Order: sequence, then C-alpha cells, then structure tokens
Amino acid sequence: MIERASTPKETPVPLSIVAGQRIVMPGMDSVLGWIGGESGRAAQALVFPHWLLEPRPTETIAYACNLPAPAPRAHPEQSLLGAANPEAEASFLAASLPGRRLTIVTAGGKRGAMVFRWACVTANASIGAVWHCFMKLCTSSTASPWTAVGHDYIFDAAGGLLVSTPGNPRVTLGGSSFKLTHPDGKLKCFPSHAGLVKVARISADGWAKRELQSLWLYPDRRVIARFSDGSEARVATAAPARSAAILAA
Repeated sequence: MIERASTPKETPVPLSIVAGQRIVMPGMDSVLGWIGGESGRAAQALVFPHWLLEPRPTETIAYACNLPAPAPRAHPEQSLLGAANPEAEASFLAASLPGRRLTIVTAGGKRGAMVFRWACVTANASIGAVWHCFMKLCTSSTASPWTAVGHDYIFDAAGGLLVSTPGNPRVTLGGSSFKLTHPDGKLKCFPSHAGLVKVARISADGWAKRELQSLWLYPDRRVIARFSDGSEARVATAAPARSAAILAA
C-alpha cells in the first residue's frame, strides 16, 4: 500500500482594521484588492465598507412550504375578512393555518416579526386547491392588520404543481413594501397527516445595527467579515500576489 504525503491544510489569516478603516495584514501592511469581487481595475488598498455595520431594512423574504391537502378549513370565506375587519380576526384565525414567523428589520432599523398564515378557499380532490397567503408585521409598538398577498395559489390535484406562478409579489405592511419570493418548485400541496403547513424555507435579507467581530483572509482570496449578529459576509477579494504572501507568512 502506497501512502500519499498529506499537504497541510491552509487556514484563514486574521486581518485587522486601522485608522481610516484600512484593512491590514498581521504585519500592518495594507491588503490590496477589490471591494466585492475581482475586477479589471488595478488593485487598491482595501478599506472596510462601514455601511455593512449600519441597519439595512428587510426588502425581500424567501418562503417555501407544503400546504396540507385537500380539505379547506371551516368557513373559508372568513379568510377574506382578516385584512379588512380587525374584529373578525378570531374567525380569520379559525379559518386559516399558521405558516411560521420570521425576524425582519424595519425601516427604522428595529427588529420586528413577519407572520404568515394560509387559508384554503376551495378544494376538490379531482381538480385541486386554491390557497391564499396572508402576512402581518409585528413590532414592539404596533401590529399591522392581516394583509392578503394579491395572488391565488392554485395547485393541481396531484399537489406537486403550482398552476399559477405568482412571480415576486409585493406586500405593503406598516408603510413598508416587501417582496415575497418562492424558490422554484418549493411550494407544494401534498396531504399531511397533521393537517399543518410545513415550512421548508423562510429567510429575509437586511440586518439591524451590528459590530464587526473579526475579519479573515481565506486561501481562495476572499476577505470574510464576521458580525455580532452571528452572520458573515464576503466584503472584498485580495489581489493574488499579496494574498499569497500573507498566507505563506
């Protein structure tokens, strides 16, 4: 048996930020490169983009789930009253199913919660089902009324095909407009023993005010920032010669 010599695993190198938001390597020399991805322009001394620490309100929400088939809830027509008549909320909740909630960032940089519910308005085992999606924005001081996404989600009888593609509908809540996206093929309507909405994906862009925790240069020349909210992002690309010198040091 022939043993192959193992090559040492390359690890990321910690970087620092000094006066003027300059990104420097351990020896305090500037890191040359490009903010974001590599470009045809000459490499420049990298400066950390401070706007990454300032609040960025949520604009887009990605959502995918399986809706239980085939029977509609009792009195599905009540689902249309939740957005227009606050007194009918109890009836609306009884006629709809919870679709999870998601933390988002409002226009003022504060955290809020986006809540989803679904109501089946018609269902036929041989034809298919029609569902409506509702959204509600809750903050520490207020809550918007339940608002319907302006689309009929129509599924075929098999449940695996969304007949009416919604595109990227926009919903205005609390004075802010949100774009709702559904990953291709990820909205389904298969039978469920529990009769509940099973969320497969729910995520949002944006962030609240945060701090930079650390900055790293990876072997593939990516400069990655890690933030106090637990997220990380690629902020720059180091020039080939300079990054090779740093990693070899």
